[in-house]
Amino acid sequence: MSDEKVITPFELGVCVAMQLVGKAIAMNPHLDIEELKRDAAAVMGTMPSEPKWVGGPGVHQAAIENLLVGIGKVKR
Repeated sequence: MSDEKVITPFELGVCVAMQLVGKAIAMNPHLDIEELKRDAAAVMGTMPSEPKWVGGPGVHQAAIENLLVGIGKVKR
């Protein structure tokens, strides 16, 4: 049996919501995006890499990764 997990509809919804939150955060001109990215990488580095979703990221990192995806969609 594999440790890989299948993402549920709720979890998918949370990931999409995090992308929208990331876009909203990135629209703040007073925010240092690079510092936020460094902080996010530091936090994700402390989280376990397993379990993972099938074909996707680690379950623990997914919310932050999707937040960063949303931030990346905003041109500054």
